[in-house]
Amino acid sequence: MNVTFKDVAELANVSTQTVSRVTNGSLNVAPETREKVNAAIKQLGYIPNKGAQILGRAKSKMIGLVTLDILLHGASLLANGVRKQAKNLGYGTSLSVIADPAIDKITTAVDDLKAQRVEFIIMNIPLSSDNAEMLVVQYSSIHFVFIDVPPDSQVNSVSGASYNGAKIAAELMLSLCRKRLLFINGPQGSSASRLRLQGWLDVLKEDADSKIINQFEGDWRASSGYRCMRQALSDGHDFDGVLVANDQMALGVLRALSEFNLSVPQQVSVIGFDDTVDSAYFTPPLTTIKQDFLTIGERAVLLAFSVADKAKKSYRHESIVTELIERKSTQAYRPPQANEQKIKVLLKQIEKLLIE
Repeated sequence: MNVTFKDVAELANVSTQTVSRVTNGSLNVAPETREKVNAAIKQLGYIPNKGAQILGRAKSKMIGLVTLDILLHGASLLANGVRKQAKNLGYGTSLSVIADPAIDKITTAVDDLKAQRVEFIIMNIPLSSDNAEMLVVQYSSIHFVFIDVPPDSQVNSVSGASYNGAKIAAELMLSLCRKRLLFINGPQGSSASRLRLQGWLDVLKEDADSKIINQFEGDWRASSGYRCMRQALSDGHDFDGVLVANDQMALGVLRALSEFNLSVPQQVSVIGFDDTVDSAYFTPPLTTIKQDFLTIGERAVLLAFSVADKAKKSYRHESIVTELIERKSTQAYRPPQANEQKIKVLLKQIEKLLIE
């Protein structure tokens, strides 16, 4: 009876993938595990199939993509850019979606893609410089391109110009005489989120009359924008403009403002970020900062192939320009007319009488 990988794996109490790594001479195996596998091979008299090993070492015609939830518009559009460019180069795309961007989850995803013999992996996951650089060292046979890492990271990366886009949004708010602003930012762990916040802050600190009423942290989803805005309104914050770090959260913001009977843009102006395909159809249509996710995905693939062709290790960062798209969720601040003030006073008097 022929001895198989499975027989060796069962005797050594390891996975068949681990047996494959040992027989292929992979360094990514703990010494004690390697000893157990070799002992099982010797005991069973297992003879590796060299032809299968040679075939297994063949390079994959797939590009790996480790990404955030593709229900997020930005992640979905970026994945499409990767897929299209990979297809142009004669490659398929192998997708790994991660809900929790913890480093152990990320390394597991990379291990799975490496087992498929991929050479190129696009990382659309928020990572610190240390973790991104650690992945490059740990998986030296893979050509990585990162989408959401700090600009000074010693890795290859492509991203939208978050800082510049955020500055444009804040400058527009001030030009419309919107001086009391609320910030709804993305997750703190995201470099793109931190850059947008810094862009807003840098513009407002140059204007002595402007004021940051409060800051909230969302998770890129519409539901978090809704919750943050509900919280701000329930707390009684007085603001006339809201800067939001992406369009999906801005959608939630618009709903909450509507539920509190605040008119957009008359009482409150709202600016998003991304210019997702649906933002032109929000109520009202959303003013936003356009970020070309499709191009970011395409450029990431081209950068991965470009650096693979270079013998010398040098890291490159590409920044894709962002631009302002003005729609109907913003307008210049107009002080309430005298009759409006009188109506408000009368309503308060009526309310007081009803209570009494």
